[in-house]
Amino acid sequence: MDTNKTLGYDWEYGHEEVAIRVSSYRNNGNLYVGLCHKEGREWEDFGDVTINLPYQFLEPNEAFITGDFTKDMLHFIKEHKLGKVLNETGRSGYATYQKVAFDLARLAEFDPEGVAEHCRFAGIEVPKEKPQKTKKQNRGEER
Repeated sequence: MDTNKTLGYDWEYGHEEVAIRVSSYRNNGNLYVGLCHKEGREWEDFGDVTINLPYQFLEPNEAFITGDFTKDMLHFIKEHKLGKVLNETGRSGYATYQKVAFDLARLAEFDPEGVAEHCRFAGIEVPKEKPQKTKKQNRGEER
């Protein structure tokens, strides 16, 4: 986990600077995404972004968003371009969870080791780093 790169997470209790942690659920290899924040000098778990619904079929980049603060999590994912919210949901008991297709290359910007480990566990190729656009390229795209 690259704790040097953080993102702002705004929720009902204020603002937090968080780092992203990526792994796999060991029982089925589904994608796990979590957040950590600095407490004093140490990084501690802040919360889970995903929840494991073991009986749902998922692509290696897909996951269901935990029911805790779902609205804030979905806003966080969209705001930081971490993935695309899909029109699919999963159920467990009485709860419904939103499905997201995460951008593994984007997640790797924050936790390259975790993404690489997940990709090996899922049997897929590790995503290549996205090339940085120069200002000249950006101007050309706007036309």
